[in-house]
Amino acid sequence: MKILKYIIPAVVGVFACSCDKSLSEINVDPNSSTSANPPAMLTAAQGYYGIALDGYFNEQDALFAQYVAGGPGVALLDDERYFFEAGNYDNEWSFSYGQALSDLKFVMQNGNEAQAAAADILSVLIWQNLVDHFGNIPYSDALKGDPADGAILAPAYEDAQSIYNNLIERATASVAALQLTTDEIGAEDLIYGGDIDSWIRFGNSIKLKLLMRQSLTNAAVVGPQVVELISTGSFIEDETSLAAIPFSGPTGSNFNPQFARREAGIGQFYVASLATVDVLTDLNDPRAEVLYDVAENTGTIVGLKQGNVENEAQPQPQDFSYPSEVAYADDNDVILMSPWEVMFLRAEADMRFSTADDEKAMFDAAVTAHFDYIGAEGAAEYLANEVVYDAAASTQAKSDMIGIQKWIAMNALQESEGWIESRRFDMAPTNIFTNTATGIFYTPTRSVFGEGVFPTIRLYPQSELSYNANSPKGRVTTEKVFWDN
Repeated sequence: MKILKYIIPAVVGVFACSCDKSLSEINVDPNSSTSANPPAMLTAAQGYYGIALDGYFNEQDALFAQYVAGGPGVALLDDERYFFEAGNYDNEWSFSYGQALSDLKFVMQNGNEAQAAAADILSVLIWQNLVDHFGNIPYSDALKGDPADGAILAPAYEDAQSIYNNLIERATASVAALQLTTDEIGAEDLIYGGDIDSWIRFGNSIKLKLLMRQSLTNAAVVGPQVVELISTGSFIEDETSLAAIPFSGPTGSNFNPQFARREAGIGQFYVASLATVDVLTDLNDPRAEVLYDVAENTGTIVGLKQGNVENEAQPQPQDFSYPSEVAYADDNDVILMSPWEVMFLRAEADMRFSTADDEKAMFDAAVTAHFDYIGAEGAAEYLANEVVYDAAASTQAKSDMIGIQKWIAMNALQESEGWIESRRFDMAPTNIFTNTATGIFYTPTRSVFGEGVFPTIRLYPQSELSYNANSPKGRVTTEKVFWDN
């Protein structure tokens, strides 16, 4: 049973609505009906999070990570010049809290042991994504609007570091539960079809991400945990264990959320960002012509500087490269966590903490896995000639190389993770992304910020500011999440 078949065909209506729910609606479990059942709710939660992640988080974060820029045919985008409004974030917040996390809570309370553990693992990932975008958020008091839960309609905002600490404990406990249970998750599971071993790998991989996100700011605490996890845990390591929500396009009336949302409007209007094209060109990277289509007028990959569309002399769509079908297609799956992402984490973990892995082997495997997945050729030659990982190099040099290659590998498939990790790897003294002289990112034309200043956090949604008296006021989008160095 794929509830997405009922969710996605109505995607125009779904995305056209404002989803401006009051907190009293968001914080009450809408699935308390006696007719709801855990397998169906697990399916629904996965579908709703696919909408939140790819339809909203990924789309804006692709601009922030400078994978794409607004192209000909549209006015200069407010997001591209960093002019934000709180209402822009109501939908991603609502789909995450009021739909996905609420459904998963139902599964955790009413499902069998295996279903509850899988639901908790996915919840941990969603909570982490919310923290990584918003910082302090409602957590312990969230989703407790029902009278049986205390009728908490204005949940308190909790310290992001404390939330992370609890998420690590939850991931550990749920993996342990799956290792011991004799229950089954069920074939309704869209991500792994109920395969428990894959969920264990997913849970360990999420835990590793939670730990490594803090590796630069809390190394003494997370380092020993990373070493132990690498030595004892199993992880996502190939495409069979890749965590993704499938979308089949017109075949199953089940369209990729980002594609559906854009096609419900004016269609694809994003072009290749000059920042990304410059890096791929400088590295002679064969992935350039796989991630982007060549411009019709030149037969080459042509990017546009962020926010510069109105400064071009009569720009035409044929002048620029557009994201290829790797990035933009009706049947693209929404990737939650990939083997190359995990391999980059493991390479970095060995580089920083001397784990049981081999950092160079993991780095090369990560790049190769990404080449293979998108159908690019020449990984071995690229690693031998253009991007040679030297385990004897300085920590800074290796960190910069991992950061850049991970940023490239998140393009088109995991844009939110690309933006999040660009923030983490952008550290002094090199500041590989934001350095005004040598950094990868361009300051957008007509940016409301100064030269070399970029957003590092989301505004809180207008729905929260309007209905939750505990929501922090005065958020500035250059504030930092606790792990951001």
